[in-house]
Amino acid sequence: LCLRASVKDGQVLAGHSLVITLGGEVPQLDSIPGVVGWEKNDKGQMGPKLANMRSSMDPVKLAEGSVDLNLKLMKWRLVPELNLEKVMKSKCLLLGSGTLGCGVARGLLGWGVRHITLVDNGKVSFSNPVRQSLFMFEDCLNGGKPKAVAAAERLKQIFPGVTAEGHELSIPMPGHPLSPATEGGV
Repeated sequence: LCLRASVKDGQVLAGHSLVITLGGEVPQLDSIPGVVGWEKNDKGQMGPKLANMRSSMDPVKLAEGSVDLNLKLMKWRLVPELNLEKVMKSKCLLLGSGTLGCGVARGLLGWGVRHITLVDNGKVSFSNPVRQSLFMFEDCLNGGKPKAVAAAERLKQIFPGVTAEGHELSIPMPGHPLSPATEGGV
């Protein structure tokens, strides 16, 4: 019997199943054959074969495996001498979470960097989501989320295997004097 069950209008149908009649002799067994699917465990006793299916069932593990495969393919095709372990263990600090910072963060994620820290003192405004890939309209509401925090949250949504942090901090431009009023935010 080759059962092909389908559901249509709430009813289970088996109309496409096949029944095949086999001819020949039925063998007579003198003893019971060995059990299939059982093997000796750590204690030397027979038991069922257990398979850890976590990596094929957990969406985060599936994403990590897919990203790792993509990186291996990129290495094979583009940069054979790339040390993927070194890239994955790299820690990057991005100063600014605007148009350039969002693009660089996505690029780092695509190349396998798993530790990204973003620093910015701005808030997400209504003009940002159309130009900056890590922001959504909801990030603009109620005065806007801090850009670095919102960008880090979005990186985690894109790839849960990343360690991303956002810090709201003002970094003065080199060569520009600080006023006493702005020193507290630095």
